[in-house]
Amino acid sequence: MAEDVIYTMPNMMTKVMYTQGEREERIVNIYANLESLRDPHQHSAGTEESSKSLGTGRSQRSDAVSPPWCPVRAVVVLLGLLSVVLLAGLLGLAVKYKIDVEQLLLTLEDLTEQRDALLCKQECPDGRSKFGCKCYWISGWLSWNKSREFCVSHGADLVVVDSKEEMDFISGWYNTYWLGATDAAGEGTWRWVDGTVLLLDNPFWSRGGPDGGEDRNCLGMVWEANQYKWKDKHCDTMTYGLCEQNLIK
Repeated sequence: MAEDVIYTMPNMMTKVMYTQGEREERIVNIYANLESLRDPHQHSAGTEESSKSLGTGRSQRSDAVSPPWCPVRAVVVLLGLLSVVLLAGLLGLAVKYKIDVEQLLLTLEDLTEQRDALLCKQECPDGRSKFGCKCYWISGWLSWNKSREFCVSHGADLVVVDSKEEMDFISGWYNTYWLGATDAAGEGTWRWVDGTVLLLDNPFWSRGGPDGGEDRNCLGMVWEANQYKWKDKHCDTMTYGLCEQNLIK
């Protein structure tokens, strides 16, 4: 029985010592809490450090999840460079195309001139006179309309005077002729048979211009002051017609 008491006593003392340890730990915690209340900066600093550490951990985790920025910027820069290259290529093609078109037009113009030169070298048929690249001959004693019909039936038309040199040439035949101009489509508006306008202030007009009148709608040549001039005449007047054929047409 004494042995039981001996062994029981240490157990009780151990229990008492454990209880005292817990009490001492509690007392230490109380003092720690009091210290934190006395110095709040220390507590906040610890809190900030802990929050910083937490924030760092969060930022590291977010960086691991979000896509990297450097490759995105590289793609944007690359796309910009490709756009510049494509634009430069398009401008180059446009310039080259324009140059090619201009060169083609120049070549076509040269070929046209060569063709006209060859055609102009042709001789006029017998009975027709040549001046420049045109052949001339006279119709019968006819009205203006009948004279024009005659010229057209032979692949020509009444003469269209393009220059002073041509006027001097046809004046050298010393005769009066029908010329290829009329204002029948509109009184006072004279046009050649090729559609070009005959100006009223042309120096070849007799007395400085046409006489006018709805019954004077066809152009003829008259002898006046030792030279031939243009004059508006009755279209039914009988006279010779002067036909003109352009070799380069």
